Amino acid sequence: MESLRVRLTESRSPGMVRRTAYFDHSSIWWDIEGPENVLPGPLVRHDVAATALIFKAMETGRNLHIEGPVSRSLLAALEELVVCWVLWRPDLYAPVSVSADTELDDAPSVSHPQTAISACSGGVDGSFTIWRHFKARANRSSRKLGAALFVHGLDIPLARQAEFDDAFASAADTLRSIDLPLVKMRTNWRELGSRTWQMDFGAGLSSCLRQWQGTYDSALIGSGEDYAHLVFPWGSNPITFAMLSSPEFEVVWDGGGFGRTAKLEAISDWPEALSNLRVCWQNASESANCGRCEKCVRTKLNFRALGLDLPPLLAGEPTLTQIATLRASNAVKVDQLQDIVDHCRMRGNALPGWARAVQVSIAWNVVLNAGKRTKQMLFPRARRKSGTTKPSLAVATADQTDPAGVG
Repeated sequence: MESLRVRLTESRSPGMVRRTAYFDHSSIWWDIEGPENVLPGPLVRHDVAATALIFKAMETGRNLHIEGPVSRSLLAALEELVVCWVLWRPDLYAPVSVSADTELDDAPSVSHPQTAISACSGGVDGSFTIWRHFKARANRSSRKLGAALFVHGLDIPLARQAEFDDAFASAADTLRSIDLPLVKMRTNWRELGSRTWQMDFGAGLSSCLRQWQGTYDSALIGSGEDYAHLVFPWGSNPITFAMLSSPEFEVVWDGGGFGRTAKLEAISDWPEALSNLRVCWQNASESANCGRCEKCVRTKLNFRALGLDLPPLLAGEPTLTQIATLRASNAVKVDQLQDIVDHCRMRGNALPGWARAVQVSIAWNVVLNAGKRTKQMLFPRARRKSGTTKPSLAVATADQTDPAGVG
């Protein structure tokens, strides 16, 4: 089969950079808008073309060739990435090779060394990562922040402009409190570069951040789970983010030592983040959170476990019935509910009625999820077609409908 050949171009205008990857009579573009001092520097290495299209190459079983210069170390890392994902998901991905017109030695030349750009969506995970590094609470791993990036086209579809504008304005308001610039990006990567979102979204997000290769030396992406509750295979994880890294630009899976309740506690002294908190991915209106879905209700319970008042964008106390009947569709979400109960116990008092309702929810969700796993093991064909977890893996996958990125 003919190789997947990719050509990367760049155009620049005041306050704007556009990069475009051309392939197969199609193109993936990234439009970047922001102050000149935080825009990516001129394009030198075409590494981002390789990270953005590697999953498409594996999906189609075509060797990937970049018509430009690429870091030799990144090509080696992507070879290992291919091995990893083919072993995890042979039903989705095939072995491919990765090459470039020119392979460059590692000679890191970064205009802002020891400085990171952080992913931001206004949620708990991203806010925790930004606040943690701004306050230098990550000990020796703390990094200076140069900018944050909010991407339109990943968790918020390109067609939903009003929703994105509202979310971006709220996140920008939060970051103004720490004088951190927020850069805006639009991309069609999800439309053309992604087929199985739950598996490949990490490559898409890291490729958005890699546009700053040569400007900053690293990118921070907030972890979705802690180390005790990792999900494999899943698009965001510390193993494959290391394989999407190179000496000149490291992709960091940040915050694996913290569960969701602990993260919320860590940002409880950042009032602007709490006031603008956005966690809901189901809400199609301009309002930040619907307040009713599983994730909104669960986040309200995180606040309750910590004894914190609900923020204005997440108002409305859940009823005992809402809590007891909360549907946690996988073991990861069940673990997150258990984390809430555990934090209540840590406070030293008898469990309140709402926490006992959480225990009821945990109990019946364990039963329902066990039945779902049994059905998936007995009837694996439909799962293969839908791109969900490989039948032979006895792991609990995260919600297959939740477009990762909203913390």
